[in-house]
Amino acid sequence: MNLSRLVRSASSLAALFPSPCVSCGGARPGVTNGALCRKCQSQIEFCPKNICCVCGAPLEFDYEIETGETYKCGECIARPPRYEELRFAMVYSGPVRELFHAFKFQSQRRLAAPLAALGQGALAPWLREWPDAVIIPTPLAMRKLYTRGYNPSYLLAKILADMAGLKVAEGALRRIRPTTPQFGLNSAQRVKNVKGAFEVHSPKSIRGRRVIFFDDILTTGATIRECCKTIKKAKPKALRVATLCRVADV
Repeated sequence: MNLSRLVRSASSLAALFPSPCVSCGGARPGVTNGALCRKCQSQIEFCPKNICCVCGAPLEFDYEIETGETYKCGECIARPPRYEELRFAMVYSGPVRELFHAFKFQSQRRLAAPLAALGQGALAPWLREWPDAVIIPTPLAMRKLYTRGYNPSYLLAKILADMAGLKVAEGALRRIRPTTPQFGLNSAQRVKNVKGAFEVHSPKSIRGRRVIFFDDILTTGATIRECCKTIKKAKPKALRVATLCRVADV
């Protein structure tokens, strides 16, 4: 049996015996995402239109995006970040949170594709605005990479980069000291935890180039700020940040 027939056979079996929805555990009839049932997909909260044009934070007021006007949040006006723009695709809650938990902590590597597909509509066109950019994902500590077997940020960045026709610079940024998991730490502890934890491996590969730093989830932003601070030392031409999800109350 050739490869194409094997793929068709596997697809037929999947249609006859679908695996349960990752979020609710129910059946997945007519599934389009490959991980979530239609009901759970309908509960996903995508990035709103009224966001800060710099950090992507949802604004407290609505505006007509058709006018072409953009607005900055108070934080970006008072303390501009080290990057030009940040964009996210979804709010980290509900079914998306369940998907991420299974992807990152239950060794379900296969969920990288459906997760990236959910963010494609919001992120891929924005990534294409810089066709000459290189994407740098959040590096994982070697011990954690060995234990988990994969870097979630790299897998998602690679899929989204392929969608946008960009390249991923794996290894351009690396961790130079171990850090504890950010989960469960408060804002001050997160900042201290990642301070000085990163290093640009090859500054020449970044200097003078457009760079898009990618992190899978934005919580307090401590990791993003520290990584951008490190990347800026290599003197890129410009720096943007993409993240698949953002915690609602950041």
